[in-house]
Amino acid sequence: MKFYGRFYRFSRFLVRRFYPSYRFENDQWLQDPAVYLCRHFNSQGIFMTVPWLPGRFHIWSLHLYHRAKTCYRHMMDFTLTKRLAWPKWKAWLASVLIGLLFPPLVRSSRSIPVYRNSMKVMKTYQQSRDALIKGESLLIFPDKDYLSKKSDIGEMYHGFLMIDSLYYRSTGKHIPFIPLYADQTTRTVCVGEPVIVQGSIREPAECQRVYKAIRDHLSGLSHQQTDLKTDGPSC
Repeated sequence: MKFYGRFYRFSRFLVRRFYPSYRFENDQWLQDPAVYLCRHFNSQGIFMTVPWLPGRFHIWSLHLYHRAKTCYRHMMDFTLTKRLAWPKWKAWLASVLIGLLFPPLVRSSRSIPVYRNSMKVMKTYQQSRDALIKGESLLIFPDKDYLSKKSDIGEMYHGFLMIDSLYYRSTGKHIPFIPLYADQTTRTVCVGEPVIVQGSIREPAECQRVYKAIRDHLSGLSHQQTDLKTDGPSC
């Protein structure tokens, strides 16, 4: 039985066929299961990583994108009108089309819905833990300013760190958090060294250490890729 649905597999084929391909540098760090963390870059990060990341993985996506009605409302009331300032007639046409096509694609990709500021977020954690126990990975885009293209990532959402607590409770092992950095110019995805929890992620000091390490790794990979454009060596 195929892991992904037909709609997602067909869409991935089209992206691989017509979108520039990306290769992974330092791919010895790739492993399953793991929690992969990548910059969003206003959706560009998705196209630069999702079609090319090997193995079985689940993308964390906002729960609004999983249903036609909520996806339409989010596009119409916020993304296209407030953020992009489209005229209402144009935003309406695009929102209808996106509402019809995007939720089936998200579900076909086996994405895990993320519920922010809701007790339903436990569903997100439970589905994530279950996937990791099966040997499947997660792909998360944690940057709060997802439009930013600066080298330093800035502030991140940190709720994903709690996955380690659930996974450790079930397996007695810590899950590796692996940073990825996709670069449009070199068409590479640089894989950083895994960040591993030491002790309990529920301890404030350890949570802060892991959070800072992931931020530093993501920003560091960005600077390394900048060097690649001038020096040429592998990251």
